[in-house]
Formats: sequence, C-alpha cells, structure tokens
Amino acid sequence: MTIGSTPSSGNPVAYAQEDRVQSILQRQLDGLPTTPSTNRTVFDYVGKLDLLLIGISTLAAIVAGALNPLLTVVYGLVVRSFQKHANGVDDGANLSSNVSKLALYNVYLGIAEFVLIYIATVGFYHTGERITRNLRRVYLRAIIRQNIAFFDTLSPGEFTARITSDMNVIQEGITSKISTFLTALATFASAVVIAFFEYWKLALMLISTSLLIGGAEFLGAMYALKFSRRSSAALNQGASVVEETISSIRHVAAYGIQTAMRERYLKHLDLGETWGLKARLSVTFMIGVMNSVPYLSYALAFWQGSRYVVTGEMSGSAVVTTTMAIIIASFAVGRVAPSAESMVKSVVHAGVIMKAIARQSPLDPLTTEGRTLPDVHGDVEFHDISLVYPSRQSVQVLDQVSLHFPANKTTALVGASGCGKSSIVGLLERFYEPTGGYITLDGVNITHLNLRWLRQQMSYVVQEPVLFNRSIFDNILLGLNDLGQHRTMLEARELVHAAAKVAHAHDFIMALPQGYHTEVGTKGLQLSGGQRQRICIARSVISNPKILLLDEATSALDSKSEKAVQLALDSAARNRTTIVIAHRLSTIRNADNIIVMGKGVILEQGAHEDLMALKGAYAQLVEAQQVDSAMDGEANGRLSSTEDDASSDGKAGPCEMSETVNFHHDDYLANDHGPLHDSRPSFRTYFRVVRKLNREEVAIVLTGLLLCNLTGFVVPTQAVFFAESISAITLDSTRYSKLRHDIDFWSLLFVILSIFAFITWISQGICFSRSTERLTHKTRDQTFQSIIRQDIAFFDEKRNSPGALTSFVSTTATDITGLSGPIIGSSLTFIAALAIGITVSLITGWKLALVCIATIPIVAGCGYVRLRVLALFDQRVRKTHEEAAIYATEIITTIRSVASLTLEEYFLDEYTAILSRSAAQSMRSILKASALYAASHSFTFFCGALAFWYGGTLLAKDEYTILQFYVCFGALISGAQIAGAVVSYAPDMSKALHAGQEIDRLLNRAAQIDTQEHHQHPTIDHHGAIEFQNVTFHYPSRPAHPVLQNFSLTIHPGQFIALVGPSGSGKTTVLQLLERFYTPTAGQILLNGVDISHLYVNNYRQTFSLVSQETVLYDGTIRENLLLCGADRPLDDEDLLRVCKEANLYDFVVSLPSGLDTPLGTAGTMLSGGQRQRLALARALLRINSPVLLLDEATAALDGASERVVQEALDRAATRKTTVAVAHRLRTVQRADMIVVMERGRVVESGRHGELMARRGVYAELVGMQRFEGV
Repeated sequence: MTIGSTPSSGNPVAYAQEDRVQSILQRQLDGLPTTPSTNRTVFDYVGKLDLLLIGISTLAAIVAGALNPLLTVVYGLVVRSFQKHANGVDDGANLSSNVSKLALYNVYLGIAEFVLIYIATVGFYHTGERITRNLRRVYLRAIIRQNIAFFDTLSPGEFTARITSDMNVIQEGITSKISTFLTALATFASAVVIAFFEYWKLALMLISTSLLIGGAEFLGAMYALKFSRRSSAALNQGASVVEETISSIRHVAAYGIQTAMRERYLKHLDLGETWGLKARLSVTFMIGVMNSVPYLSYALAFWQGSRYVVTGEMSGSAVVTTTMAIIIASFAVGRVAPSAESMVKSVVHAGVIMKAIARQSPLDPLTTEGRTLPDVHGDVEFHDISLVYPSRQSVQVLDQVSLHFPANKTTALVGASGCGKSSIVGLLERFYEPTGGYITLDGVNITHLNLRWLRQQMSYVVQEPVLFNRSIFDNILLGLNDLGQHRTMLEARELVHAAAKVAHAHDFIMALPQGYHTEVGTKGLQLSGGQRQRICIARSVISNPKILLLDEATSALDSKSEKAVQLALDSAARNRTTIVIAHRLSTIRNADNIIVMGKGVILEQGAHEDLMALKGAYAQLVEAQQVDSAMDGEANGRLSSTEDDASSDGKAGPCEMSETVNFHHDDYLANDHGPLHDSRPSFRTYFRVVRKLNREEVAIVLTGLLLCNLTGFVVPTQAVFFAESISAITLDSTRYSKLRHDIDFWSLLFVILSIFAFITWISQGICFSRSTERLTHKTRDQTFQSIIRQDIAFFDEKRNSPGALTSFVSTTATDITGLSGPIIGSSLTFIAALAIGITVSLITGWKLALVCIATIPIVAGCGYVRLRVLALFDQRVRKTHEEAAIYATEIITTIRSVASLTLEEYFLDEYTAILSRSAAQSMRSILKASALYAASHSFTFFCGALAFWYGGTLLAKDEYTILQFYVCFGALISGAQIAGAVVSYAPDMSKALHAGQEIDRLLNRAAQIDTQEHHQHPTIDHHGAIEFQNVTFHYPSRPAHPVLQNFSLTIHPGQFIALVGPSGSGKTTVLQLLERFYTPTAGQILLNGVDISHLYVNNYRQTFSLVSQETVLYDGTIRENLLLCGADRPLDDEDLLRVCKEANLYDFVVSLPSGLDTPLGTAGTMLSGGQRQRLALARALLRINSPVLLLDEATAALDGASERVVQEALDRAATRKTTVAVAHRLRTVQRADMIVVMERGRVVESGRHGELMARRGVYAELVGMQRFEGV
C-alpha cells in the first residue's frame, strides 16, 4: 500500500497497517524515544580528573574575584588617613607611615591575585580543551552510529559546521569566558558583601540598581539565545551548500553555475544575518543598561549616604568604601557582558550538539545486542518484503517481494533503473527497515542478529566506487573485518597484494610512482573511475566474505579490464552467496538464477537460457544490448589477449606523491603564483581585510568610532565627579550644609552622566552590531566566491578537501569578529577612556599622574605578549581541529561504505588519535599565556599600592590636596583596570588576527585559470573547429609523468568523436582539458583558430555541456537541480518536461505526487543510480545553445531499456551538436564519425567503426570482448 493513501473506510486492519508502517518510518527519521539517561549535558562527559581541576579552577577564580573588591576596603582606610591628616588629627609622618602599611596590603593582594588567576586560567583552558576533545569524539560516535535514514536528511556541510565552528564556540564558552565570568561574578558578590558590611541600609538601597542590571541581563540573554538558535540553523544550512558546491567543483566550473550556487548560499546567509543582528541587538541593550545604571548607583549612594553622614549613622570613609565597592562591581559586570554573549552562543550550540548525541539509533552498528551464528552458510530469503523510504514516503519502492538467494549460488538482479534492485541490497545490509515482511539469514530473522556481525558477513561493492583519502594500500586493507588484530607488515602486504591481483589492479598500482603508497585523494579522484572500481573490488575480496554483494561492480571498467575482473569475480563467487546487480547482462550470463524486476515487483526469474526462451522482459533487455552484428566474427583473431594493457600506463587523474600528508591549515592557501605573505598575523593585515570587506559600512563604522570616543569620556568624567563627591562627603561636621549642597549637585550630574552613557553605549552597539553581522556575512560570501573561482588543481590537493574548505569558510567568518562588535566597541571605548583619563590626571596633578602612568605600559605589555603566545597556541589548536574536521567529514560523506565495511570503531579510534596529537604541546602554551594573563590582573593591585604610597608622600609634604589625589587615583586606577579589561579580550583578538591573515591569503590568491578575468578575448565563435596540437599534459602533482603525449586531434563542427581505450589511457583527461580544468604542459588547444587560454573562460565553457561518469545532484527538488544547468535564458516547466522526455525521465517525474517539486535529498540519494544519471542528462540537454556535448560514460549506470532510449536521445542531440564521448560500452559509439583509440596518452588508432574492425587492431579486440556470446 502506498503511504499517504486512504485505507478503506471502516477497515480497522487497514488502519492498523497504516499506523504500523508510519511508526516504522517515523522511528527511522526521529530515532528511538530518549530516556532520562540519554538526555545529558556537556558536563556529563567530564572525567573525574577534569571535575577536580574544574573545582580547583572555579574556587581559584571565585577567590580571585572576591579579593579584588578588598581594594575598596584599603581605599577606605586610606581615605580615613587622609581625612585625619586634613583635619589636623595626624601629622605628615603618621600619614606617611599609615599609607605605606596600606600600600603593602595591596601588594599582598596582588600576589594572591596572580597565583589564583594563574591557577584558574590554566585549569579552565586545560580542562576546556580536554572536554571539547571528548565532546567531539562523543558527537562523532553518536552521529556515526545513526541509521542511514538519518543521513538522508543530514548534509555533510551541516555536520562540518557542528564539529568545527560550533565546537570552537563551546570550547571558548567553557574556558576563557567562564573564567572571566566567574571572576567578575565573585568580584560583584564580594563588593556587595563589603557594602553591606559598611552599612546595610545604604547597601540595601543600592541592591535595587543591581536588580535592574540583573533583569536587563536576563532579558538580553533570553532573546539573544532565541535569535542565536535561528541564526545558527540558517548558517548550518548554508554550510551544506558550501560543502556540496566544493564537492562538485568540476561540475560547477563546467556548467558555469558559480553565481547560481552563490545565490543558493546567500539565501541562507541573509536569513542568518537577520537573526544574528537581532541577537546582537539584544546583547547591545544588555550592555547599555549594565554600563549606565552603575552611575545611578553612584548618585543614589552619595545622595543618600550624605544624609546618613549628617545624621551620624555613617562616616564619610564608609560611604567612600561602599561607593568604591559599587565602582568595582560595576566594572566587573561590564567585563561580564562580552563573556555573557559568548556563553549564550555556547549554550545554543551545546544544546544542538547534545540533542544529536541523545538521539537513539533504531539500527545501531555499535550495539552489542543481537545474536551471532556459529556457522554461516549464506542462505538469504526475503519474505513478502515491502519498502517505503522514510524521506520519500509517497513512493512504494518494493511491494510484497519474496526472494530466495541460495547459499553458495550466484543470483543476479536485473531490471530498469529505479525498480528496486539496489534497495534489495540496502535492506540486506539493514540500511533501512522494511515496512512489511522480514528477511532471514540461514533461517534466522536478521533483526535478531547483531548488526555489526551481520554486515561483517558481507562485502559490498557499490555502483559508484568510494575510496577514502589515504593510500591505495590502506584503502584495500580497510576491507578486513579484524583491523584490530595484530599483523606484521609482511602479512598485511601479502593480503593486500593478493586481493589486488584478484581485482586485476596490482599491475597498474605498481606502475604508479609511489605504488601502493600512492594517495588516492578526496573520494579517490586522483585515480580514474576504472582504477577506483578495481581497488574497491580488491577491498571487498580481501576479507573472504561469505556473502558478496556487487552493485554494478564493473560498470566503470573498460572491456579488457571488465573481462579480466569478471573472471576474478566469478572465481571469487565460488563457495559463497553472491548477489549481483547488473545492467551489463554479459556479466551475469552464468548466474545460477536471474531475477528480473520492474516497479518494485518480480517480473520473471530463472537461468539465462530459460529466460531467453520465454522471450519476455529479460530477452528484451538482452536484445537491447546486442552489439552490431558486423562485429561478430571480425574480432575473433584478437580475443585471446585479456591482459590489461592499461595497467602499466598510470592513471587518468592527478596523484598525490607523498606517502603521508600532514594537514597545515595555513599552508593550504599558499600559491606559488601569488604574493608572499608573512607567516605571522598582524593588525595591519587584519584591518586591511576588514576595510576591504566592510567598505560599504564605512559610515556606520565611523559613527561607531565617534560614539566610542564620546563614551570614552564617561569614565574620566566619573572619576572627577567621584573625587568631588568624596571631597564633599568627607567635610567636617561644621560644614554639613555645604556637604549637602555639593552632594546634591554632583548626584544630579551622575544621573545626567548615566543617561549619556546609556545613549552612547546603545548607539555604538547598534552601529557595531550592524557592521559585525555584515562583516560575517561578507566574509562567508567572499571566501566562498574566492574558493570556487580557483582552478581545479587547487582542489586536487589533499589539504584542500571539501571538509577543510567548508570548515575554513565557517570558522574564519566567526573568528574574524573577535575585533568587532561588542569587543571592538568595548575596547575602543576603554582605550578612549584611558587616553582621556591620562590627560585629566596630568592636568590635575602631573607628579602622581606620571608615576601611575608608568605602570600602565607594563600591564599593556603583558597583554601584548600574551596575545602573541595565544596566537601561536590558537594556530596550533586550530590546525589540529581542522585536520580532525576533514577526517570526520570524510567519514560522514562516505557513511554507507563506512557502515558496510563496519569501520565505525576503527575510524573513531583514528579520529581520537588526531585530536590527542597536540594535547601535550598545547599545555606549554597554556602555561605561558596564563602567567601573562594573571600578571595583567595582579598589576592593578601593584598600581594601587604605588599610587597610595606616592600620593600619601605628596600629601604628607602638603604638595597635593585630597581632591588632586582622588582625581588622579580614580582616573588612572580605572585606566589600569581598563587595560586589564582590554587584555581579557586577547583570545578573541588572536583568533581574529589569524582569521584576517588566512582570509587575506585566500582573497589575494591568483588562480591560473580565473573565471573572473574579463580582459581576455571577449568574442568566441562557439561553433568553430576544436583542435589539439601536439598536446602534452602532466597533472600538477605528477610533473614527471605525462598523461597525454603529443596528442593531436581535430574536432569539426557537427562531428561525433568517440574516445575509447583502456582505463587510465587519458580519455577523461582530454575532456578535462577541453573544459579548461587544467592548462596543457605543452602544445595548444584551439577553438576556431584561437588558443583557448586567450579566451574568457566562463564564455568559453558555454561551448560545452558535460555529463560526467559520476552524477552530480544537489540537495533540493528535481526542478532546482534541472535549473542548475547554466542556461543562457529563462526556463519554464515546458522546457524542463521536454528534456525529461528526451532523457527518459518524464514518466518517473509525473508519477511522483510532487512532480518536479519532489525533493531529492543530499546528493540525490532518493533516486536510483540510473535515475540520477538520466536527470544529469536532462540537465545537460537544457544547455540548448552549447554546441558541444561532452559525455564521460554518460549511460554507464543505465539499464538496457533506458540506455537504448537515452542513447536515441543522445543520437538526436548529436545531429545538432558536436559530440565528444568517452565510452567503454562500444555499442554506444558505433555510429561515431570518428573513433579515437587511446593507450598511454597517445592515439593508436582512429577511424570509423567499420574501418577499425577491418584493421583487426586494438579497437577490434575491445569490441570482441563485448560480444554477447551465445545469444
């Protein structure tokens, strides 16, 4: 029954069936119900040692924060001493002695502060790194154990963003930010306690302002959290677009859809910017309140305190101590604000991560539950199996199918694309749950068997070969089920070599410069399709599985290779259960049973001869695959040669040369052709990049800077007001009338100052929030654009994998804001305040001012050195995390192969090893940075001690008045605190500087083949002749090994040129050079007599429509994928449906409930291989004005019937287009105007089919191998 149909009215059985099916589907989408034990927090993954360190660090941070307000107590005692001296109670000698003693108290507090801050910083940094390292591992473990339906809706880009930028935000929130938060919070609490101790009535009144600040923090954080979640979701969707674009960069370049992919990305960026701006404005409101309300506290404190002084309830020094405590508390709250923003983001991202970790997979490959059978015979049976995919619930894929795969027999599944063949294998691998029926292995329901054990009994070779980014040797070795078992290198080598020989891969591997140690690159793209397929086959047979699953295992091989490999597979299939999915019916002629499927049901089954006698569906498929009868008998003279001549010629793709490649994030943007860059980040580079990116926001930024300067007046002005208030409130009892008058006046000015501070803080916050979000938006946009404009050789390098570049786009955009928004606003305001404070102090009392000013550079110097240490530390950590992210992303993008090979635990162990690699090295940087950070904090106390001592000396000599001392002390001690506050932003600044350096390097990288260069030849005659003149080509990574050698070929308009030959002979390379993916090493390629290197590449590429061997589809609907064709005119549904008919896709599309608007899932996983290929063909045919059609095995994945229809469409297209086709199925190119036979990068034969057959040469041999004998 099709999901979504309505059961018969009143039929309870039908309703129950529908509910059961829906339950199965929903379980696969949502996972099993979570339990309290699965709903955890980040700190559930903290070890005992980490808990101990966190406890010590927390205690140290709290005590350090609590010690800070004790400065106010000392200050109050100093005020009392000054007051006694002013009133004639103490002489100068007593004053000097008392002040010296109090100064020593400050020194002791400073030493204690240094030790405590050091302990807290080291502890939080160390445990933060350990916790997030563990969290990364737990998150990957949670993701990797999910069922395949989960990955149908999870894009690799979203996963990359989670495990890189999201984890970085979490780490920051539980390290530097939480340390700052706890210290400042303890400072605030200690200050309040001191205020209560001095006089509880006044303290109780001032609590009202604290509640106001707390309410603002709560509201700001609540809305910031809400908006940050939405922004994060949008940006993660954008990261998916980045990942799929970079993963398919050849297709993007060939079709010229860079702009279209950017527009898809911008949709998500725009939404993320909208929500991100709202989140920042929420924080701006919070900061505005926290930096203005304290001045209301000062007004209230002096106004009410003066009344208590007049009535005798308090002394003037007690009011000063209370007020100073409020000052310290206010600064503490101000320092919390930026940390609060980071902690809010940390909570948001942690919530998403923990939700993913809590998801319980219904098909868990790591569970130990389930039976294992002592002896496996391999008898597999399907009982009334029905299947509906969870992400495409409107389509019935299998409908009550019953099948039997006898033990030790070979059973073949054939039929049209999309009929359910691959779904059979997917169900046996338990990638999905059937919606009806059950499957047994040796009579045991496979749902009762342990999932990991079940998959280890099978080896699965998929239609599109999947290799991992490592050496050929390692890729083959991954086929072993017992990787944890110790083997000597000799034993492992013997196993690998034996498997490679079975797969007919040993010879071509040994011909490579690095042999088995050759790196295959991302997705194995450094090798040709046939070479990748043979390595996959070697990997599948190395474990000697009981059940062998082959899904078009030889589809990517040339005739010679296919024949040899097929013999090897036939040999490997002996004494094991083999299930073969095939479109090339010649490969399954000897199968014990052939099952013909159509639209999810079995049409017929039997041996080859029996099915041919029926003259039914199978016979029609066979008939469609007949090679022209002229081939019969002509090639017999050369049929004896089955050796793969291509095995010694290398390969068709670039190959990495190093045996081991270490990832260096700072190196991957390096370019020999671009400018050189200093390896050390600098403010100059950073601000150059920001100025370039934020050019349109110059007015907003300048307004913000002006407001920062205005806000900078607040603190020095407050110091003057404060000094005047102290002078007034310490007047003796005979002058209480003047005391009350003066205090009323200065309290009013404090109120006005509070209003001014609120307006300026809010205004600058709005400016910087806007400019920061635009900066983030443009950074993502510009880095994405710059990456996709690079030449293809850039992406061939291992360090430039899709995971690395996706992570780069997300992480740098986040890091570059470390010198913008609230941080840059606060820093610039504090710097302005410091400058104004110094000026006021010099005017008021230059002697004391100069002494105090001398201490500020020491504090700033500590901060600068710490910034440099942190920069190196962040760089090292980032390299490690980027390397780990690349590795994790590769696992997720190849999850079906990982699951089939049961490599989950193996890859998790490797991932953990990568994360742990730099742990010991980072500790040294943490120790250095923490010492400097602690020194910058403790110097506040040392500065106070120096000011007390020298100020007391000046007062004792009657050189200064109390007012002069108060003004200088208030302005400059605040300045020292400000310097410490600026230094606290050092982690964000160091990340910003590194991000600026890396972005600058990317934006200035010059691509050799630049899609944005417009100075080249503007006019192109797309219909001219194409000519290769003595072209020699080496891939950039293999300069010593030519892929093409003196290759010459002329392609006239309207011709159909076929390129045939063994795998690795350079056929696909010809197409890549035509598309200008690379530049020839020697020789020229001409279009209408013009060297194509002189043509504007985007216009030139409009000449071609390319259909690659491996289909490229994007997460979206059928309509959206078709429209990504780079057409030069608007397209309507009529155009889309027309090409669907030409590509034999129309019936499938109209059968879908949503038609063209049907979502395809990530990389088109909702379609079969044949359906994906036909959709890619339809998209190519939409490029109506492209006169040249490039076909790289365009029909390789199609069944016989579909291939015939599509081939007819291609033949029709060829009559109005020049066609260059790479083909292994020679029947598809019989009608070519010229067939070019290639070997080892050279043309060995060329001519029409009949001519080449008459020569009985290489081509005739290839044809002979494709004869379907006995038919």
